Amino acid sequence: MGPSNHIVRILWCRKRARARPSHRSLLGYDVESEWEITDLGTPTKIVGIELTISADAISISSSSYINSILAKEGLEQCNAVSTPLDPHVILVLKPEPEGNIGDRSNAYARLLGELQYIANATPPYIAYAVNRLASYTANPSLQHTTALKRVLRYLNGTKSHCITYKALPDKVDFFTGYADAAYANADEGWSTTGYVFLAGDGAITWSLKKQISTALSSTQAEYVALSEASHEACWLRNLYTELGLLKEDMPTTIKGDNDGSIALARNPQFHKRTKHIEVRWHWIRELVQEGTINVESCRDPDQTADILTKALHGTKHAKHVQEMGLAPA
Repeated sequence: MGPSNHIVRILWCRKRARARPSHRSLLGYDVESEWEITDLGTPTKIVGIELTISADAISISSSSYINSILAKEGLEQCNAVSTPLDPHVILVLKPEPEGNIGDRSNAYARLLGELQYIANATPPYIAYAVNRLASYTANPSLQHTTALKRVLRYLNGTKSHCITYKALPDKVDFFTGYADAAYANADEGWSTTGYVFLAGDGAITWSLKKQISTALSSTQAEYVALSEASHEACWLRNLYTELGLLKEDMPTTIKGDNDGSIALARNPQFHKRTKHIEVRWHWIRELVQEGTINVESCRDPDQTADILTKALHGTKHAKHVQEMGLAPA
């Protein structure tokens, strides 16, 4: 029950989750009058995601699915590593023979697809590794296969980790975002956007992808990342406002670590050095001016989204994993 005494109903294929059994007469009557339904009690798994629900927290994980992948690959007893990718290893694109378009149905692609589901569903800490290794799907080399196996070794050491969302005191900023960019990767020269939004001390949504246009500077790449994160922020604002959890006049904070991009977002004036930036990315200026988005500076050590744009050393990687609400169950 929300603050305005409305009911939130969650439905999915063939099954239904109920907020609380005590609301059966409110939540179930109209449905039961039309269809036969079964009350399965408190949910413990939804579309493969495991749930642990207590009075003041909800935790989600994919430990069973990870165990099944490790068993299928014969790596249940493998030695764990501290990071999904080795930051000291430079991945190299394997040249394809002339006339060969590659085979995207190989075992490498199959395993990568399984890991992609994990990265999208629960633990974002492998998202960058999976995204990076996906670039070599058509023609993977031994180096790429070894790097993919390393991701499994990392998961073997962190499979008990779950994202925990805590019941916190009411806050003005119900959720907060972090946006980062990696300027011009080694293979294609395209920059990568990464952002993550946190609520209840846990990551609620995250994304990383190649930018659709070539950035001419790190400032431009970071500016594009802020703009793309603002799209997600607006969607979240609409959702939480509809649920009665957010006041429309309260801005959402997005934290970036590039002073130049933050200045561009805050200043609607024309800049000679940025006239080449496409108009679509300037939408964030309007959001800042109207008070929907608040852009703040966040130094690199505290930039949580950094884990989505590059391979990090163990200590820094572990710090950002903890900031996203991930910890052993």
